[in-house]
Amino acid sequence: MRCLYVILVWVLTLSCSSVYKTTEVEVNSSIQLSPPFTNQGEQEDYWAQELFKKEYTKKQYSKFVGEITNTGNKIRFGKFQFVELFDSNSDYNMIFEKGLFYPDILNVISLNIGSLEELKFLSDNPKVKRFRFWLYRPNMANPQVYVFELTNYKATEKTDWKSFIKDAQLTFVKDGWIIL
Repeated sequence: MRCLYVILVWVLTLSCSSVYKTTEVEVNSSIQLSPPFTNQGEQEDYWAQELFKKEYTKKQYSKFVGEITNTGNKIRFGKFQFVELFDSNSDYNMIFEKGLFYPDILNVISLNIGSLEELKFLSDNPKVKRFRFWLYRPNMANPQVYVFELTNYKATEKTDWKSFIKDAQLTFVKDGWIIL
């Protein structure tokens, strides 16, 4: 009986292990920000740097499965979820159009996102791109900052944006501070 119990535990342990093989990607930054700051932008870059240092845990999020339609600055996921983008580089729409980031990731139906930008100073590795955006929530006066990371294990220094997004996956999302 004890032998059967050990075999059962062993089989359950193996069956619960991840199907995906994860590869760690080392991310270094040649720039290390520290106080004092000359403006609010430097302060926010420092907060983003510290958030990645202290809160970073790599996770592999699944892509959205279902129909994705783009109607200008609004990207719809299925029938009910959508992301509305404004005040951002239109190239970044591909992150949403490819289903890498969608409202369900934050357990909401809709996202109003502004000021989406890549934080190039936070990664020297061509396989990793880190971003920051402002999330506007209903009934809240001020937006909240979120950071996220996309990883493409096939990317090199020569990989263009479209190719990077094609094979990328969301590997980190974290809420940050409130914009006052």
